[in-house]
Amino acid sequence: MTNWDDAWMVLNNYTIGGLSLANIGKIFSESNMRQYSPVNQLIYTIIYSLVGADPFSFHLASIIWHAINVCLVYAFVKSLLGLRESSENAKLIQITAFLTAMLFAVHPVNTEAVAWISASKVPLYTLFGLSALLCYLRYLKSGRKIPFTMSIMFFILSFGCKEQATILPLAVLLIDWFACRDFRDRKLWLEKIPFLAIVALGGLFTLSLRNHDYIQIYAGYPLWQRIVFACNAITEYLTKLIVPVKLMYVYPFPMVPGEPLPSRFLIYPLIFAAICYFIICFRKHTVLVFSALFFLMNVSLTLHLISMSRITIVADRYIYLSSIGFFMTVVWFCVKFFLQQSKNIKKILCVIFAAYSLYLSVYAVKRSEVWYDNKTLKKEVNELLKQREDFFRNNEVLDSPESD
Repeated sequence: MTNWDDAWMVLNNYTIGGLSLANIGKIFSESNMRQYSPVNQLIYTIIYSLVGADPFSFHLASIIWHAINVCLVYAFVKSLLGLRESSENAKLIQITAFLTAMLFAVHPVNTEAVAWISASKVPLYTLFGLSALLCYLRYLKSGRKIPFTMSIMFFILSFGCKEQATILPLAVLLIDWFACRDFRDRKLWLEKIPFLAIVALGGLFTLSLRNHDYIQIYAGYPLWQRIVFACNAITEYLTKLIVPVKLMYVYPFPMVPGEPLPSRFLIYPLIFAAICYFIICFRKHTVLVFSALFFLMNVSLTLHLISMSRITIVADRYIYLSSIGFFMTVVWFCVKFFLQQSKNIKKILCVIFAAYSLYLSVYAVKRSEVWYDNKTLKKEVNELLKQREDFFRNNEVLDSPESD
């Protein structure tokens, strides 16, 4: 692989161009290698203008975004659960919010989004997206216009970091459902007009900056195969969140377009159907339904249902935000179970959770070492190249930008 992302994503002409009005205008009016993330690019430019091409400063910024996100996850889960639960469950809510934030902080699947400078748009769009949702929650509780206006402003900033933020209006509607709002109320839908307008205008502007011929090159997989890949991706993400093992920088497709799909992949639609059946059976558990839908909607744009110019069927960074939904529902039911047990059982469960948390933390540290420099990352990729030589030799996308 010859085209490493930090060279064009971070240290590009926009970054080096400084904070002149002309350069800032280009940042917000042009795309960089078919990707439009002006807020993220502006932050690169600010850091470079202050300290130059200092890797430590760029990495420190990503760590700061992640630390802020951990705090936002705690506040979001606590505020969200407070919409439905009584004050009697305050302890349950607080423990759930704390443990959800803790898992989000140390889970190795989030290492890629934080350790890879070119992926900084992921923690940044999450930061502004969670801020938007928190402001919306405050609006629901207070009815004041200021939190609602701030929610829209944070949504714009989130969209300016990563196009995946376009899913945020659905998350807002999901919060409305969780808060038991009346969907027949005209006010509820009028509130969504600003969000939908931003999505429409931003989406059209982003598409105008894209190279459509480039996108068509990678539309080689038929729809039915992309559906199978989507089911595979969801299964893989859930597996990695439960027991993260053998995490990689690249998870390539099982074959190139035109080749037959390996028969083992046909099991994944059945697994996804079983997951859906499980959720339907427990549909009265609103926390479970909210978490499942929050996870699915935030990962939906990365499932290759719409062809993407990527050689990766899954990527750890894609579930940075959606992982919150998974952590919340698992922690919620585990804490409820824990609080009902005897003291001796609680001690055993605490030891198990401590060991699991230690495993996550140690693995996260080991994963961060892979992102130390080009040599350590290339070592992992080269091992994969040896295993999948035929695939990469026949796949031109290997030399194209991968960060998204």
